[in-house]
Amino acid sequence: MDELKSFVEQRDYFSEYVASVCPVCLKVIHGSIRESGTGLLMEKSCPDHGPFSTTVWTDLQSYRDLCLAARKVVTPLGHGAPSKRGCPDDCGLCCSHRQHTCLAILEITSRCDLGCPVCLAGSRREGEDLTLANIEYALRRLIDYEGGLTPIQLSGGEPTLHPRLTDIMRLVRSLGGRGIELNTNGVALAGHQSLAEILREAGLSSVYLQMDSLDPAASEFIRGRDLVDTKVKAIENCIEAGLEVILSVTVVPGVNDRELWTMVRFGVDHRLTGVNFQALTLSGRYPGKVGKGEDHFTGGHFLRELEKQSNGKLLKGELSAIPCPDPRCGLILYALIQDGELLPLNRLLERDKLFDCLAELKDWRQTLQHISKQCFDSCCCSTGAHSADEFSTILSRSDFFSIGFHGMMDAYSLDIERVKRCGVHEITSEGKLIPFCLYNTKYRRNPGEHLKERHRHPRL
Repeated sequence: MDELKSFVEQRDYFSEYVASVCPVCLKVIHGSIRESGTGLLMEKSCPDHGPFSTTVWTDLQSYRDLCLAARKVVTPLGHGAPSKRGCPDDCGLCCSHRQHTCLAILEITSRCDLGCPVCLAGSRREGEDLTLANIEYALRRLIDYEGGLTPIQLSGGEPTLHPRLTDIMRLVRSLGGRGIELNTNGVALAGHQSLAEILREAGLSSVYLQMDSLDPAASEFIRGRDLVDTKVKAIENCIEAGLEVILSVTVVPGVNDRELWTMVRFGVDHRLTGVNFQALTLSGRYPGKVGKGEDHFTGGHFLRELEKQSNGKLLKGELSAIPCPDPRCGLILYALIQDGELLPLNRLLERDKLFDCLAELKDWRQTLQHISKQCFDSCCCSTGAHSADEFSTILSRSDFFSIGFHGMMDAYSLDIERVKRCGVHEITSEGKLIPFCLYNTKYRRNPGEHLKERHRHPRL
């Protein structure tokens, strides 16, 4: 088997033509991306179910700029499915896929103790847990594909409901896994003070905590109840146990989209590792009339709102495309925290140099060390105001923080070319790797039905 092949790809992916799926029957259909008064629209039509239209970005120029961003492409060692019908019908990964697994998501249970009105998995209280044998098989298949374990996110459902969670973490470690992340609603971590410490000792390194708002009404709309105090308690317990915490914020238009900077400041003030935002995804379970069509929240909206809400402390151009996937799939800003304020790294390093440092490195401390020792020279600092020694001192005396936006797709916005470049893959109990957005759209076994009636809107 050949070694992983890595190269930097830089090209313009923008095309008016798009291959997608019908949101009703999920058959492959074709459409176009065109500019309108509200932004860039994806328009497509199914011969059986008619036309569909959804906003995919806010303006043509920033979309084109993003498409031109460089990618760090690492091809998979192997593929797990033959390509007979073509993408997206032979996923596992099929030979059409162009990016290896940067992050593997393993859903160890389909059960959840909340049943949120917004849930891309449609999770319910009833469900099934994967056995240790299921999990070991899936992980060993991932090793076959990658030559070793990539970073693992344990998810669900609610993974803290799995009765053998610590055994699962020890299994990941025994197979050579590092960087285990737990995707959780935080209820168990808030209710059991010792749980965070137990999980850290078993191998957990970070918690991806679902927290959408500091407003009780918004929490009630998205999660069905006011969970703000519960989330804060979970954070306190995790920090005390020495775990890194990244907030996962689902952005619902008209509900919490005015709280982007509020959630960033909350993360900084509580010494978290970062905040990752993702738009409401129309899969699983969701309020039927929110975030559809021209009201779909996109990366373009995120860039505009973050600059506006921060009063210019963060600028749109300071967020870069995530290096591994299609550049339209994610935005990232890495920053240092100095005296409670964010100092974006791109103000210290040239963009190309920063890209080189971050493209292959996933551990933040390793990244900072790499920047300090390998990437800094007299020409590297964009302002020329810091020597190498001064820059190393800045790094050593600063906390770090990241702000991300995951431009997840659903059946309305799915772009098959983006799917082929995805690096975040669901690893199934059958050992298949499936791009996460495609998994939620097409391959999830028991998706919940979206709500037929609109919930009470906090701002109406």
